[in-house]
Amino acid sequence: MQAPALERPIAASWSTSFITRLHRYKVLLLRRWWIPVLTICLGLFVEAWISYQTPPSNMSQSKMMVAGKLNISQGAVYSEDTQNFYGTQIQLMQSSEVKRSAEALVRSTHPEMQPVKVDITVMQKPRTSIFDLQAIGSTGDYTQAYLNAVMQKYLDFKKGMREDQGHTVTTGITEQLIQTEKELRNAEDEMLEFQKQNNIGFIQEEGNSAAGYLVRLNREYAGLKTQYELLTLLDLDQNLDRAQSNKGDAPSGTENNEDKGLPFSDVGPESEYLKSKQDVQLLKAERDTLSKDLRPKHPKILKLNDDIDKEEKLIQVFRQDTVEKLETRRKSIGKQMENLQTNIKEWEAKALDLSQRLAQFNRVKGKVDRLKMLYDRLTNNLKEVDVSQVVDSADQVSIMEMASPPISVRPGLLKGLLVGLGCGAVAGIAILLLLDRIDDRMASFGEFQHHFSENVLGQIPKEKVKGKITLLQPDDARHIFSESYRNVRSSIFFMPHEGPRPKTILITSAVPNEGKSTISSNLAITLALSGARTLLIDADLRRGTIREIFGLSSKIGFSEVLKQEVNWREVVVPTAYPSLFILPRGKTLSQPSEHLLRDSTDALIKEIYKHYDYIIIDSSPVLAADDTTSFAPKIDATLFVVRLSYTSARLTRKALELLYSRQVNVTGAILNFVDTSLPEYYYYQYSEYYNTPPPGTGEGEAAVASRREQPKQVQPS
Repeated sequence: MQAPALERPIAASWSTSFITRLHRYKVLLLRRWWIPVLTICLGLFVEAWISYQTPPSNMSQSKMMVAGKLNISQGAVYSEDTQNFYGTQIQLMQSSEVKRSAEALVRSTHPEMQPVKVDITVMQKPRTSIFDLQAIGSTGDYTQAYLNAVMQKYLDFKKGMREDQGHTVTTGITEQLIQTEKELRNAEDEMLEFQKQNNIGFIQEEGNSAAGYLVRLNREYAGLKTQYELLTLLDLDQNLDRAQSNKGDAPSGTENNEDKGLPFSDVGPESEYLKSKQDVQLLKAERDTLSKDLRPKHPKILKLNDDIDKEEKLIQVFRQDTVEKLETRRKSIGKQMENLQTNIKEWEAKALDLSQRLAQFNRVKGKVDRLKMLYDRLTNNLKEVDVSQVVDSADQVSIMEMASPPISVRPGLLKGLLVGLGCGAVAGIAILLLLDRIDDRMASFGEFQHHFSENVLGQIPKEKVKGKITLLQPDDARHIFSESYRNVRSSIFFMPHEGPRPKTILITSAVPNEGKSTISSNLAITLALSGARTLLIDADLRRGTIREIFGLSSKIGFSEVLKQEVNWREVVVPTAYPSLFILPRGKTLSQPSEHLLRDSTDALIKEIYKHYDYIIIDSSPVLAADDTTSFAPKIDATLFVVRLSYTSARLTRKALELLYSRQVNVTGAILNFVDTSLPEYYYYQYSEYYNTPPPGTGEGEAAVASRREQPKQVQPS
């Protein structure tokens, strides 16, 4: 996800400021490197002197090791945390309890020895189970005896811890065992009392019988309920048909439980009822047959009608008897159901009582079993603790080597030297930071902007060469250096200005050695290379160096012109650059400002103004003499040179204030000697733009253009 537009500049600015600050500290360290070196040496000397003034001590050494582990499978044996075992033992050896006991042991065994302070150091050898013990004291015999006493008291302390822990565990297990035994006896007595009052075998047998009998009663009750509901829901004919069909379907020798109590026999009202219905149907069938051939009044037909009436009357009688019989049967089944329900409730209560008594017995028996298991486990744990008092299965530390004879040492020498080194380094850094707070020299473009609001017309990079910097050439190989002057030239060409564009440009600085003469010379060359007719005037009439820079042999120049001894045209010297001319300094003047303030100087500038496109004037430093402040108000524009990591912000501000108080037109500043490795400098970090591909490499304009489409991300100044 892309960061918001406001957050990216803030982050970039913070990063640039941080790197710039580091660069400032780097420059400060390179300039003042001798300060931390001096403080470190002083700290080492002081600590070494203190160490050698301290009287030598006596050192005795010994070894202890972790003994083997006896593999006895036990569950409640004294043990220690194995994860932090070695660290714990070291702390125990150096504990105050062990030290007090060791001092008491030495006093009792060697009363003739005078007690002294002894420092004990314990270290574990890497990848081993061996401890190195070291004792340092002022008296050799006491130190050796004290170290032996420390090891012995440490072992006694460990043994006492083990015994105390074992005694505590034994006491706790014994108390728990007694309590468990008491509870077990009470539970056994409760179970025995329950067995006296209840026959457990009989209860179990009765419970099983009651359950089986309840199942039979429920099954019988379900069958009677089905019969009762059928007798209630079905009419007479449906009940008779069901009973008759069940009788016909039931195999011989079996009994249909579902219809038990609903008999169907060949005698009785239900049989006569069914027989009469069959006779009526037969008579009606016979009548229907005869009616096809006989008249309705025929004696046979009339006789059949009388027989049918008689049978139908009998059917009504038999039907009434059968209904009464079925009703009686239904009521009988209802009574049987009530009786069965009563029996079921009685047997359910009985079965529930048997189940509760059996469950109570199981609870008592389970309690007895659990207490027996707990009693056995506690008994085994007590035996294991007793064994651990005799055989310790945990890791044990034993003495491997007794204390060695004491030797003379100077303890703390290395530590003291390290302390001296650290204190000296801190003191040196503190002094550097204090000097940085006091030092107001600007080291970067950002710091210049922090102090001043003047427009920066260009930044001249630092050239890493020995001796003097050579002048620019038409095809100069110093691409970054030459491009920086072209950038200044473009700033002059296109700087915002009201009225006619300035032709006379004075270049000055606050103090000497800021590179103004070199910048004036190269800027004049750059203007001349652009085709502009340019005159370079050396107006530093005290220490001007333009003649030496260009290697001119002329001994007369601008000073003689100011004194009106020669005409300016006679002393102008051409150079190897066709459009560049130089008016050298001439002889030095003791009071140049008096000549610069004359009206003749104004007329001279106006006359020269007509013959050249640009006039570059190299003037003296503002704070070194009054020459510049007297001459600059007569010039169209003034460029102020600031050498980074050299010029003080206070002096620069004072020089600018002097210029502004004389109504000088300071159009901008030129930063000299900049470090282009910082991210805030954009000057030609795109090296592929300056290096012309050699012939035959196959790189043409298309290849160069493709590289130009991928510039590095740098922050413009």
